[in-house]
Order: sequence, then structure tokens, then C-alpha cells
Amino acid sequence: MRPAFDAITRYIFSINEPWLTQAAHFFDVYTPLIYLIAVLLFANTLRMQKRFIKTILAVLLATLIVFILKYTQEIPRPCMLDQNYIKVECPASPDFSFPSGHEAIASAVLAPFVGTSAFPIFLVLALVTGFLRINLGVHFLNDVLGGFVIGFFSYDIIDRIISEGTLTLRVKPHDTKFEIRRQLLHISVGIFILLLLLAFTAVYHANGEIYVEFIIFVGLLSLLVTIHDRISGKEHKITTLLFNLFERSGARQGYGAFWYGMGVLLLFVFINDTMFLAASLIALAVGDGVATIVGRMGKHRNPLNPHKTIEGSLAFFLSTVILTYPLIGPLALALSILTMLAEMLPPKFDDNFMIPLVCIIFYILFF
Repeated sequence: MRPAFDAITRYIFSINEPWLTQAAHFFDVYTPLIYLIAVLLFANTLRMQKRFIKTILAVLLATLIVFILKYTQEIPRPCMLDQNYIKVECPASPDFSFPSGHEAIASAVLAPFVGTSAFPIFLVLALVTGFLRINLGVHFLNDVLGGFVIGFFSYDIIDRIISEGTLTLRVKPHDTKFEIRRQLLHISVGIFILLLLLAFTAVYHANGEIYVEFIIFVGLLSLLVTIHDRISGKEHKITTLLFNLFERSGARQGYGAFWYGMGVLLLFVFINDTMFLAASLIALAVGDGVATIVGRMGKHRNPLNPHKTIEGSLAFFLSTVILTYPLIGPLALALSILTMLAEMLPPKFDDNFMIPLVCIIFYILFF
């Protein structure tokens, strides 16, 4: 994480309309009140879905995470670094940029409305909130996307703790052919994003990473709308076919795909070194996918997790260390061991989030 006056941040800030500045200042001051009123207006919808208390707790958790990150990372706001980014006023120091607390609240409130009639309203509110924070000059794009991930992450934790009494997601077992098909898609998407990162970095240099990060965000929004439509019974034939081919029965609608994308976005939000980011993508996409495919054929149960095999864990390690060594050198060994352990231990979170978290902690400690 570093302050970066990327092309997208600069463009959004450059939209200089008096009414837009006034709206941005209004949201700056009154976002908590706006969302409190909105939640109360749709409280009955949340109660019917048994999500009202979860939403309040998710907002509190997101606020706590934002506070911790702000005052441990201490990333200056755009308007602190460049006075040209001051439209109304710049928050007085000490007040930091990463992540966006307004957007974290917005996405924590958006998450429980997926599949309800109020979803479009809260989706627009979340997008408007993020746009106005950048336009006002108080946040970089990366801050807003970080807030987006934190909000959804906070609601997911609260939802699973309250709903299941555990953070472990349980799904029905599936046949080997289905899992291989699913993991091949998992690997292919990851490799595509990796190639996109390398290509955009080569062409656009410093802006390449943020362009890909923004593309991933747009893809996640599209997936979120698709999941909402499926839950609402409005999906199209193509999405029905894709869900039938790749969705595990017994799992939440689109859960695996969405959190895989969120895990990738999390890597882009926190990791600035292109080579280490590429290595982390390999661990998440290739290592995890290969581990599942080989693990399905393994004979020796992993003593740390009876649902996994030693063969699968070794496949994770070997594929990751071989592919990441050309990118980060000897550090590939440590990264491969740590991410293998994250994948093989009994999951407290989805693998798609645990592996990125381990990569980020490793990055902060050693880079």
C-alpha cells in the first residue's frame, strides 16, 4: 500500500462540477447518517431475512478494521500530499487515507441486501459513495477498493458466526470430475489475471496494476449482480448453465466465485510489488487448484485436516515454489510453505481469503 496518483484517481478528481463538489462534501459529512436512515427505512427487509443485527455488527467490525489499518499504515490522503487536490477542505492530521471508512460502511450495508428488492438502491449508494470520496480529493482509488473488500469481509464473518456458529463453510461432497472441472476454471481465471497484470504493467507501467485492479472490481460488481439475479429468480440461460457446470450444490449462490474474486482484489489492494503480486496470484490460483485436483486422487489423509491429502498439499507446495521462484527468488520457498499451510489447515475462512491474507502478511514483513 502506497499513495499513488494513478490515472483513474486523477481522472475522477478532474471532474470539476460545483454541484458534484457539494454532493461530495455532503456525503463526506453525513454518510453515517445517510446509511442509518437507509437501513432503518429497509429494516423490515433485513428482519425478514434475519439480517438486521448482522448488518449492525458488520458495520461495527468494518469500522474497527478501518481504524486499525488507518493508524498502523498511516497512508497520507491525496489532499495532504498535493494541495491541488483540495476542493473544500482536507481532513486535519492525524487522519489517514487507507482504507476508505465511508466505502467500508457502504459495502458492509450493501452485502445483506443481495437478493432483495433494495439491492439496486444500496449498490448505487455504494458506487456513488466511492466515486465522491475520490472526486473530493480525500481518497485514492485503492483506498475505496480496500473499503469495498473490508465491508463485505466484515459482513461475511458476522454472517457465518451467527448463522452457523462457526467460520467453516460446509458443502456437500462432489465427484472427482466435477471438482477437476471446477479447479481448471479456477486455475484458468487466475492465469488470465496474471497475464493481464504482466501485459498491462509492461504497457502502462505504474498505472498497469491499478487498471487491472479496477477491471477485477468491475468483474466483481458484474458477478454480484448475477448472484442477486439468481437469488431473485431473474437469471439468464447462460448464467444458469455456468452455475450448473461449476457451482457446488449445498453452497451459497456464487459464494466460491465471489470470494475467489475478492481474494484476488485483496492482493491487488495491499501488494504493490508486481513480481510478488504475480507470485501471490500463482499461489492462490495454481497452487490451490492443483492441490484440489491432485488431492482428489491422493491416498494418504493429511493429519492436520482429514478432508485433505498429503499428496494434494505436496502438489500445492511444488507447483507454487517452481512457478514463483523465477519471480521472487529464494523467498518463494517460504511463501510456498506458508500458503501451503494456509490451504491444508482446517479452514477458519475460505481458502480464497486465507491464502491472500498469508501472502499479504508475508509481503508486509519481508518487503
